[in-house]
Amino acid sequence: MTPKLLDGRRGYLNAANLVLLLTLVMVATHLLQVFQYFLPSGQFKTLHLGLALLVIFASAAGHAGHLASRLAYVACFALSAYAAGYILMEYQGLISDRVFGPEPKDVVVGSLLVGICLIAAWQQWGLTIPLIGVLGLLYGYYGNSLPTGLLHHSGMGLERLVSYASIPNFQGVLGSLTELSAGTIFIFMVFAGLLKSTGGIDFIMGFATKLAGNSRGGQAKIAVLASAFMGMISGSTVANIASTGTMTIPTMKRTGFKAPFAGAVEAVSSTGGQMTPPVMGLTAFLMVGVTGLGYDQVILAAAIPAGLYYFYLILAVHLQAVRDGVGLQAGNTATQAQPLPAKVLMARYGHLLIAIGVLVFLLISRMPPSYAAAYGCLAIIVLELFSSAARQYRQPLQGLVAAGKRLIDGLREGGFSGATIAVIVAVIGIFVEVLTATGFAQKLSYLMLGIADGSLGVLLLIAALACLIFGLGLPTSAAYILVALLTAPALIDMGLSMMAAHMFVLYFAIFSALTPPVAVASLIAARIAEAPYFATAMQAVKIGLPGFFLPFLFVARPELLLLEGTLLDQISVVAISLLALAALNVAMVGQGFVRTTWPVRLILLFAATLTLMPGVLGTLVGCSAIVVIFAMQRGLKNRHVLAS
Repeated sequence: MTPKLLDGRRGYLNAANLVLLLTLVMVATHLLQVFQYFLPSGQFKTLHLGLALLVIFASAAGHAGHLASRLAYVACFALSAYAAGYILMEYQGLISDRVFGPEPKDVVVGSLLVGICLIAAWQQWGLTIPLIGVLGLLYGYYGNSLPTGLLHHSGMGLERLVSYASIPNFQGVLGSLTELSAGTIFIFMVFAGLLKSTGGIDFIMGFATKLAGNSRGGQAKIAVLASAFMGMISGSTVANIASTGTMTIPTMKRTGFKAPFAGAVEAVSSTGGQMTPPVMGLTAFLMVGVTGLGYDQVILAAAIPAGLYYFYLILAVHLQAVRDGVGLQAGNTATQAQPLPAKVLMARYGHLLIAIGVLVFLLISRMPPSYAAAYGCLAIIVLELFSSAARQYRQPLQGLVAAGKRLIDGLREGGFSGATIAVIVAVIGIFVEVLTATGFAQKLSYLMLGIADGSLGVLLLIAALACLIFGLGLPTSAAYILVALLTAPALIDMGLSMMAAHMFVLYFAIFSALTPPVAVASLIAARIAEAPYFATAMQAVKIGLPGFFLPFLFVARPELLLLEGTLLDQISVVAISLLALAALNVAMVGQGFVRTTWPVRLILLFAATLTLMPGVLGTLVGCSAIVVIFAMQRGLKNRHVLAS
């Protein structure tokens, strides 16, 4: 007979209840660490990773279809507890008594922890993430056998490799990335889970519908806005698509948009959520950890480019709707979205807006992000309980019970998501430490600089292509860590600022979710839209193509990152950028104030490119050409209206 602990369906001690208990313990310990700091960072990140592994393997055991698989996951559960327990108990000895290298038991436990992390990553994320970790380990061990050149290094013995991958150096799976996950990222995932479980998605959809639902192409614009708002707190492109796409894609199709276009709009919109402050798909915190820049600097620098991204995206769906005659039809209320009245929307979800306001205010006030997220979580809990009791004032106890269930669901979802992110950064940490210790990252930087031969433009193209390749199939957080290690140093050596270099590689790491052959964002959106994958992916690239210009734009014009210039300079550069992106949109869609012919589209494309490049003359010529063409189109439209 199968023990109840291994059974995902029966008994109070089943896997689901165990996962719930572990996630609640994990949330409680992280909140306690934020407010009380009860463990040193080395011990706490060990506890963080250990609990994350326990959560993942308990869940896997509950969902396993066969007894053998269930027993294997239970064994991994027990080994995770043993490895984490050993490191916690031996912490003082590990950091002070291993001057001459690790003891044999350290090597065994460190190897065990690395192996368990690889298994957990495979269980949650498929083969890609663990293969990166395995590749790093193999390269570290066998690198001295490779031919002399970029890949060759002096080699790492087993003890040294394990030390860099785990203990006693507290690197690799227990390195700075895991510390960042434990200290900041996990709490934000809990905040996102609470926000979703208490109606955050409904509030975001209602708010987006209120803003854009009754305009031309309104349903597509709702998808854009909802994805932007979700991206502010979501840690995953795929989660963003799953949250909003199941609602926005069918409504886009019902109002006349073709299935590939509907899927592409959601894919591009949700991908953009990963560059939208204040969370930026968790990369804001990763960038702080990798670069040492201030969190406030990162989100301020990201704000204008994210705004430009969503400007051109909303304009793109508007022009597409006008060109194809879909979306809102004049005088036809059947295609209009019916938003909730503002009073109803605020009565139901206004308390969530207060909680988001608490988070944003504390972040802007330069409070540590972990504190801001923790207070945001507490704000949601208190306000949700109060709001639910107030709505059911005749039976407040029932309201409190219902709110409690929603909050527990949110804590479980957020805690589990945080556990899966912990495993990603732990495994990627192996790769990062090995490539850093062997000098590969520095040698790759020298190679890129040599190929570029002093040309910043060539180097940017090489870096962009490398980021698209390195990021294929990876979650945003993992993709950014890789490109920050492998491509950003060359850009910095060429003279770019730390901020510009990391923003550049971040954008192209994010865009790898759109580009074939993997295009994971397009794949998920295509499934929801019931559209061909390749058609959806190509449509997403077409819609998102102007966004690929943005990183080059803010490198050429650092005013967009608020790195240079006066306020007047920054405003003028934003205005020029808006004009250029509008021209790119018209050129791509073939629709402006009127239908746009191919010769005019090519002229607009050339003029927009001139405008985006540095240099006063090119900017003046490009802007003048765009303004003249738009004025002529406006005149043609006015004459057509008068004639009709």
